[in-house]
Amino acid sequence: MWKLCSKGFDKGNYQRKPSPSVWCPLRFTLDELYNGVEKRIKFTGEHMKLLPDPCAISPNAEPETLVVNIPPGAKNGLRVVYPSRVILDDRKVPGDVIVDVIEEPHAEFHRQGKDLWAIRKIPLTEYVTKEALTIETLDKRLLTIPKTEPGCVMEIPNEGMPCWHGFGKTGSLFVSFEVIYPKNLSLTREEKDELKKLLAKEENDV
Repeated sequence: MWKLCSKGFDKGNYQRKPSPSVWCPLRFTLDELYNGVEKRIKFTGEHMKLLPDPCAISPNAEPETLVVNIPPGAKNGLRVVYPSRVILDDRKVPGDVIVDVIEEPHAEFHRQGKDLWAIRKIPLTEYVTKEALTIETLDKRLLTIPKTEPGCVMEIPNEGMPCWHGFGKTGSLFVSFEVIYPKNLSLTREEKDELKKLLAKEENDV
């Protein structure tokens, strides 16, 4: 008759519960997601310990800080997992650190997949007097755009979001213009007559 022998088994192995995962939602501006960004999460407290990165070339100067690198073009909802990096409550088996990317709304640009959409608000004087218009991109470049009628949408290829995983093409930028008309405009009779002449000439030239 066979007997089950427990000799040689470490009963402690069955009691080693892994540390639970630590969830870290991080908010990013659209500018940061467009250009890529590095952020740091500091782990403090007597019940939490961050383990060093085993793949790091050089030791971390801040042992309690996790360096999070977000590539250009990272999308909203992207989840980055740092496996076996944190120990909670003196447990022997480390748990994962999970970083979720949360995209904050932008004042001018709206993201749809790889494409960017923007409504450029411009004063009436700028729209009337300039042959071309400009828009500042998320990496602070100025793009010169031919003037179109208000409300018309123009597509600019390769000026959308980069492809964060390195495969595929950059998206497009779609731009439309909204003219801001002056409020409470006060003109003299002579100025009104001159304005009528200018507008009539412009209409005849169309």
